[in-house]
Amino acid sequence: MRLGDVLREILRENGIERIFTNLKLESRDVIQQMAVYVANGKADVCLPEKETTLSYTLDGKRVKQPTQAFVGECGKKLFGRYELITRAEKRKFPYILVDCSFFDLHSRKEKSKIRTQIKVTLGVIRDFMWDEKLVIAGKKFEEVNATYCDSPSEFILSEGLKKIILLDPNADKVYRGEKADCFVIGGIVDKSGDKKGLTSKIGENLSMDGVEFESMRIELMGDVIGVPDRINSITEIILLTVLDGVGVESAIRQVQSPLVARWRLRKELPKITERLDGKKVFRFVRKSDFERFKWLNISFSDFLEVCKQMGFLVVDDRIYEEIHKLPYDEHKGRYLLHSE
Repeated sequence: MRLGDVLREILRENGIERIFTNLKLESRDVIQQMAVYVANGKADVCLPEKETTLSYTLDGKRVKQPTQAFVGECGKKLFGRYELITRAEKRKFPYILVDCSFFDLHSRKEKSKIRTQIKVTLGVIRDFMWDEKLVIAGKKFEEVNATYCDSPSEFILSEGLKKIILLDPNADKVYRGEKADCFVIGGIVDKSGDKKGLTSKIGENLSMDGVEFESMRIELMGDVIGVPDRINSITEIILLTVLDGVGVESAIRQVQSPLVARWRLRKELPKITERLDGKKVFRFVRKSDFERFKWLNISFSDFLEVCKQMGFLVVDDRIYEEIHKLPYDEHKGRYLLHSE
């Protein structure tokens, strides 16, 4: 359930099936965006003060019918932020806490990347919840409307949060879709210098402050390679899982960029290649092997390109069958075009 679903629920209880706003709408889910305006205190839900010829149904479809309620500034208020947030909090929407305490250890370029990722993360938060659910510790970004605090521990303890999950690629435990009051993500870009292990350092700080938590890593088919590591991507994977009920690996595939998918493909391909000994030794795969990687967000052209980069031949399945009729050298692990 997303915040927009909570708004739909309240509207239906009030007999409202069509709604309209003159606020700027950019989201694919216009009801969710209206809900964010209300939750952020930027608008109320009101009785229409003048008749309109257009409105949105609660599934977001624009129709040529008069509206039954209006989102914006108005005199005849039906309900507002308080009522929406009160109902939403009963649904246990989690906090996403990004710890930027180590921001100053980054290069100028890395700092710019973190800022960009934080901005995009707020957009992800708005697709599911509302701005206050994004918490940023240790650094203030004036351009990002979020909840700010000095440290993760300060926020967690002050809010009395009980179930805490620290997302750490080096954790021993694998994340399986567990829900939590708060998910902690490291605001870290590890592209230069020695910043490995900083996420684990976040855990050490939580422990020293008396905060109980679980460290978990997100895996795809038994490996962290291929799991998007951007702050916004990790956030989206978590929210797809805990709010939309999507399986962890399905959520990863939805969020995974083709670039990240190709990184994982480079690791997987050598496991399935076979060898052919002709004038020189070739490693090859079949065209149909592409079907074995449907769990990655890759196209057939991506598959061919990675094979080319790695020097692997891609052969038609008919040719593959012919190769398998050739003599096979068990010792060298290759098919032979010539007898030895």
